Amino acid sequence: MQKKIKNQKLIKFKFSDLVENIVEKIIPDKSGLDHYIGLKHLDSGSLKIKRYGETSSLIGDKLKIYKGDLIFAKRNAYLKRVAIADFDAVASAHSLVLRAKTHNILPDFLPYFLLSEKFWQKAIEISVGSLSPTINWKTLAEQVFFLPGIDEQKKITKLLNSINEMILNEDVLLEKIKIYYDAKTINLLNGHNLVKNKKNLPENWKLIKINELGLISTSSVDKKNRNNEKEINLINYMDVYTSVDKKIDSKIEFMKVTANSTQIKNNQVSLGDVLFNPSSETSDDIGHSAVVYENLPNTLYSYHLVNLKFKVKMDLEFKRFVFNNPEILNQFTRKSKGATRKILDLNDFRETFVRVPPINIQKKIADELSLINDSFIMCKNRISKSKMLQTSLINSLI
Repeated sequence: MQKKIKNQKLIKFKFSDLVENIVEKIIPDKSGLDHYIGLKHLDSGSLKIKRYGETSSLIGDKLKIYKGDLIFAKRNAYLKRVAIADFDAVASAHSLVLRAKTHNILPDFLPYFLLSEKFWQKAIEISVGSLSPTINWKTLAEQVFFLPGIDEQKKITKLLNSINEMILNEDVLLEKIKIYYDAKTINLLNGHNLVKNKKNLPENWKLIKINELGLISTSSVDKKNRNNEKEINLINYMDVYTSVDKKIDSKIEFMKVTANSTQIKNNQVSLGDVLFNPSSETSDDIGHSAVVYENLPNTLYSYHLVNLKFKVKMDLEFKRFVFNNPEILNQFTRKSKGATRKILDLNDFRETFVRVPPINIQKKIADELSLINDSFIMCKNRISKSKMLQTSLINSLI
């Protein structure tokens, strides 16, 4: 079928022949709409919107997006963000709201075209600006593309829809695993099924401030270092945040930078250290951590991270889970401050309490949570492979 579809006759279109740019400005708190779709709510390469903001706190005019329309991030085009609105909502003014011109392109085919390399090559080329490259609608509207006719679009869409349905089903399963994992984490790390004392702690458990667990330090090392003495591996905040198994180990392709002898001495990570991400564009990402899972010579951590070197004995596996407890992360979120970028103050981080059970209980908790986390990782890997297949087909057929 793929070979048959590829032998198609292509038709020349301007982008403005394919879509209508919907510019319906609204005042959010008078719109009667509850949900806001900002650029931070869009995931690269995904047509599904999985999270939303609230309209009540928005300032200034925004755009209205209707169910079935596409929201396209015109800022930072290299991130390739476009998604389908599941219902009427308020959209960011830094986006385009696009609707298919159905005599030239099928509404179900349009999203796949907007995920194609054919489209993004031109979109990125016409982006202007250095700090935050942005696409201008008038320029985009004039871009020329060669696409199949409606009949061929139907065949391609049918194939791609079947793969997208599989991805959506796997996403649902992943979300169920996450919900179960979060509930189980809270249950185990609070000792819900154990007899508790007056302090609401199970026997032999301790309530300890993070500051009392070990030495907390920050780094002076970043990718901008120049003319230093030695090349080293640099652990950055994305290595921590994107680590689904919450491990920092030699499997990671670390960034290479240079550092001087003082930086190497002060910022070298050790087996058992835990690295935290204290800042982010969204408060939901604040405080995520990963444990240094093996000895990593000449490996330093970025100034974007906070390092905790332990003086209190704690099981290595347990460290992967105790700080990523949803209740702890919610505390970090509540304490974070800032408008465009959320930051967790180091003093607030130090003063956050953690429940620490005896070592034997730590090991049991870690074993149980590891099994659930392994299922989460397996499901996420399946989704990643399905998306790779989808991308490959899109680029070969469109």
